[in-house]
Amino acid sequence: MKHDRRGWVVPVVVAMFAMAIGLVLGSGPLRTALIGSLGAQVDSLEEEVAAAELEADRANVTNDYGDDWVAGTAPQLLGSTLAGGNVAFISVDDADADAVSAAQGYVREAGGSVVASVTIESLWTDPNQSAFRAALAPQLAPSISGLDGTESVDELFAQALAQSLLPPVSGGDEGELEVPPDAAAQDHAQVLWTLLTDADLVSGTRDGLANAVVMVAGETPAGEDETSLQATANITLASVVTQFDVAVVAANGPDVDGDLVSDVLADTDGLAQRISTVSWIQTSFSQVTVALALREQFDGWVGHYGPGEDSAAAPPPIGE
Repeated sequence: MKHDRRGWVVPVVVAMFAMAIGLVLGSGPLRTALIGSLGAQVDSLEEEVAAAELEADRANVTNDYGDDWVAGTAPQLLGSTLAGGNVAFISVDDADADAVSAAQGYVREAGGSVVASVTIESLWTDPNQSAFRAALAPQLAPSISGLDGTESVDELFAQALAQSLLPPVSGGDEGELEVPPDAAAQDHAQVLWTLLTDADLVSGTRDGLANAVVMVAGETPAGEDETSLQATANITLASVVTQFDVAVVAANGPDVDGDLVSDVLADTDGLAQRISTVSWIQTSFSQVTVALALREQFDGWVGHYGPGEDSAAAPPPIGE
């Protein structure tokens, strides 16, 4: 039987060629060039990582020091600037609970009281619950003062919440809210609060009427429809609250297009001239700024604070 030697000649040649290349790369100048180049890149990357870790460590130290500094100087910074201030906190879009709690602490540090801590529940804007909201709105309407029948569902809910937390508007000119008798104001507010909580639109605590409101927003939701619904509801609520004679501050985390602060600043109806804003609420600096911004509101001024282009670093000294 004859054997075709061509079947094993080619593999042997290939194997010998590969071995030759391996010898060249393994012991020759080409290996030195390749390994040397890769080694230099690895060394450079390791140096960059080490520098980044050092910078992160320093940033953490600076941040911790800043938190300690704010906590230590807050009594001197705030004094009794909010004495007589009764503040309602309204959390929307899953606001950072720790940041809200810290901001409330600084309000108390400044002599103010937190008379309400409210969370807007998902049912308020859930796109899958629009039919429920539409059916609920006319049931709430008879208990809400000052409606003219043209309000959207968002406006109606916002009025209900505002009237459950805030004292009635005085006066009686056309366009202003009708005022329940003073003796019945608390009862009127309690009825609305009970209706809203029983409907699972809001949750939280309410101990009395407020003369200031802090709206704190979390991150904008991922869903496009939900984002639009929540953004519209937030701005509607902020706008309704400004109809009452109270101080108003809006706050959220890092500046993002479409967040509460950005929408207030961009509002074409001039909310930025009525509502003070504070961004980066997760930081102790901004939490203190919320209290100072409220004081500024009580004095008849509006300010916008945070690291953004349209914001100042901090409110001016009290009294200026």
